[in-house]
This record gives sequence, structure tokens and C-alpha cells, in this order.
Amino acid sequence: MDIVKEMKNGKKFLIGMVHCLPLPGTYNSDTDIHQVIERAVSDAKALEAANFDALIIENEDLCCDVQMKKVQIAGLSMVMYAVRNAVEMPIGLCCGSLNYEEALSIALVGGGSFVRLPVFVDTVMNYNGIILPCSAKAVNYRRAIGAQQISILADLQVKHYYMLNPQVEISVSAEWAQRQGADAVIVTGAGSGLETSMKDLENVKSKVNIPVVVGSGINKNNIKEQLQVADALIIGTYLRTDGKMSEPIDAMKAEEVMKAAAC
Repeated sequence: MDIVKEMKNGKKFLIGMVHCLPLPGTYNSDTDIHQVIERAVSDAKALEAANFDALIIENEDLCCDVQMKKVQIAGLSMVMYAVRNAVEMPIGLCCGSLNYEEALSIALVGGGSFVRLPVFVDTVMNYNGIILPCSAKAVNYRRAIGAQQISILADLQVKHYYMLNPQVEISVSAEWAQRQGADAVIVTGAGSGLETSMKDLENVKSKVNIPVVVGSGINKNNIKEQLQVADALIIGTYLRTDGKMSEPIDAMKAEEVMKAAAC
């Protein structure tokens, strides 16, 4: 399913997050690949059972570096393959920071339909220093490997990072992302689980003609309001036991969110 096309046709999407346990090669990881796969498949099945429309697989990289290690890439490929064989819903992939080649490659061979690219048009910084955007390289790489069918969902002024130039308005980032080939854009709060500003969401929605997705802070109390503006919602932290990404998806919370969205 082309979820971007469906969003443009008016369908609202609820996208659940499958946060992987730390992959082999990750700092302080004490899980093996079998445990990572088992948890990812279990979470994916819970999302499908709750009637989510799609899911995104994301690696958990403690002591996060800009580029994934080769062993992490290999592990994430195995996770993608296992989840693809376990559920029928559309699957996306997020590898964090600048791993656009890895995300697009794994999605292409693993049966994914979209990727989330965190640093697409904004120059940002964190503990790794200044990180430059990847939009031109990512779009050209997608074409080079014949993966044009893989949609790019691009974060705007992505959470957990600081803008190098905070004077750049988020609406400007949105226009840049659209111009640079993003198929949809993602608006978030400052961190995982933190609510996305309705002002930011409405501002971005007024500036682009591609789908706008909320990327953080969705819960049963704000889901209806955010769905009135957004074309899709990505829901992760709220679905987990005690709100911890290391914990499995709580099936009751997943059903609770779906019921709140339908009210």
C-alpha cells in the first residue's frame, strides 16, 4: 500500500512504533538478535491486532553515533524480514540520524513501503557535533537503487536535536523538505512522548501540499484534536508499559488509543 497516496486521498493513518531492543553491536547491549526479533514481531502483531494502519521499525542505539555499525545494519535487516513475514500491514523503517542509505536499502529488500529520515533539510547539532542534512543525497540514492516506490517521511527540526540556527521557522523547513523531494513531513515535540504543538502543526499544514504527520506525544486525550489537522499520527511511547521504550507494547493501551481516535 502507498500510504502517502492514501493520505492524499483523505485517509487518516495511525502508525505504531516498533522500537527494537538494542541490536547486537550497540553500546551496553545485553540482548541477542533472537530476543530483538521476538520482541519486534510480538509488538508488530499487537499493533496489527489493534487495527493500526501501519508500523515503523526503529533501532534503539545507546551511545548513539551518526552512522550505524555494520553489525547493527545486519541485525536490523533480520528484524525487518521477520516482521514483514509476521504481519500484513504497511511497514516503514527509521534508522536514526544520517542512515538514509541503510534505511532505504533495508526497506527495499525487506518489503518496506516508507522510511522516516530524521535529518533531511535542517542543520542540527547534538553530542555528535554539527550534523548536515541529507535530502539531496537521500533522494538521489533512492533513485540510484531503484527504490522510488519507497516514500520518504522527513522530520522537520527533529526532536532530540538543536537547530544550529534556531531562527529558521518550522514552516520554512517544511517548504524546503517539500522542494527537496520529501513525500510527507513529520512535526514533533522536543522529545519522545512530548506533545506536538498544534501551532506548529497548523503552520506546517498551511505551507505544504504534501501530507503532514505528527511524530510524538499522542495519547488518548489529544488524539482527536491532532487528527483534525494531521494526515497521520505516529504513536510509540504512550503504547508501552510505563511509557518505557524498553518495555513491550501494552495491548490494552493500543486498543484504548484506537477507540479514542474513533470517538
